[in-house]
Amino acid sequence: MSFNSGLRRPEKVTAIVFGKTREFKTTIGNIISGSKLELVQKLNDFDLVENDKVKIAITPDFFDEKCPYPDQYIIDCMALSSPGPSMFILAIDSENSQEDEVIAQISKLHSIFGDNITQHLAVITHNVEIYKSLRVLKTRFTDIQLATASENMYRSCQEWCSERQPFQYHYENYSEAVVKRRRKELENMGNNGCPVSQHVSADVNGPGPSSSQNAPAETAAEEEISVCAHLKDNVFNIILMGKAGTGKSASANTILTASTLYLGSKQIFPSKLCSMPVTTTCETIIFKKFRKQIRLVDTPDFFNNQLENPQEQIEACRTYCQPGQCVVLLVIQLGRFTEGEVGILEKLEDSFGWKIRKSTIVLFTHGEGFKSSLGKFMHEQPPLQHIVETCEGRYHVFKNTSKDPQQVTELLKKIPNYKNIFSKSGAKCCLC
Repeated sequence: MSFNSGLRRPEKVTAIVFGKTREFKTTIGNIISGSKLELVQKLNDFDLVENDKVKIAITPDFFDEKCPYPDQYIIDCMALSSPGPSMFILAIDSENSQEDEVIAQISKLHSIFGDNITQHLAVITHNVEIYKSLRVLKTRFTDIQLATASENMYRSCQEWCSERQPFQYHYENYSEAVVKRRRKELENMGNNGCPVSQHVSADVNGPGPSSSQNAPAETAAEEEISVCAHLKDNVFNIILMGKAGTGKSASANTILTASTLYLGSKQIFPSKLCSMPVTTTCETIIFKKFRKQIRLVDTPDFFNNQLENPQEQIEACRTYCQPGQCVVLLVIQLGRFTEGEVGILEKLEDSFGWKIRKSTIVLFTHGEGFKSSLGKFMHEQPPLQHIVETCEGRYHVFKNTSKDPQQVTELLKKIPNYKNIFSKSGAKCCLC
């Protein structure tokens, strides 16, 4: 690297380390920080080390085509180094040093973080031979730094960072509000010594039918669950909307429990009987079921006067609430239809800017305690009957205390166009 040593060096270097091999990325982190990363804090699939000289985030393999949560990793990367790192490092080990492969990696970083990333990017090679073979990169990416790993790497990085201002993330593809919220989550949970996000594996069989032939009969398969933020992807979104206290969070837990068999009695979405809103921000979890990645989105009561920044929460939810990519579960408690729920569907459509009725199922909760006739209940509430009719008669009843997964399977089968959503590469729908 060549640097202007006359410029002021930054007091602290913040670096994001990318690459294919974790061992070599860790070696780079060791050299720069002067620390052994075995004791580093693990947040999601990142290794994070920080001392008085540096803050280094060792990333998972962003370049793996089978990477399960690429957008989640990008958001976590941005959150861990917000508002932007001093530099990015691309660690090139001996087994992944083909010129076209390295170019593809730099191009991918371009597409994620923008063209300006090359002004803040150092490509660090494992040895001199690789360095010599990759010098051609400088003709294509004139702004990058190219160097070989050495004991003087911290000083080199410090001097290089003194030549420019820290990188600033743009938020064209990812909501700044979501990144900031994710940063607070990472900081809070990291400070408490808790795992921030889990990828939980379990042997799960599909909901077993008693006499129905329609329920899926999955063999034991790995099911993954992950707390996520804003993602622009092909994950199908199940969004729970409605007034506070109707059972949105309880229903999200019911779906998650039946779909993963992971939670048991544990609540991922906080839920309790309370007149005050429990959910105050959009909360999301991704899980894989029926060969499909599904994102559950638990929302606050957007029209509650006690909700802070309701428009910000609507904008966060709008990311997931897009035609063809979601189903909206409009949650209403059986036996309690309030004046505030009159016209709620139209209010939501005004807020989100499209006819969500075409993708909405009315989800009635607390079915286990409802002793009357559902038809009679709707007939006695013309505004409620209007909502159901507007949604083309789609409704479902949850017994939230029941652990029977069949009620979740039957709900999924009521999703418009469910056969195409839950099919794989044109194969037969796995819910059929």
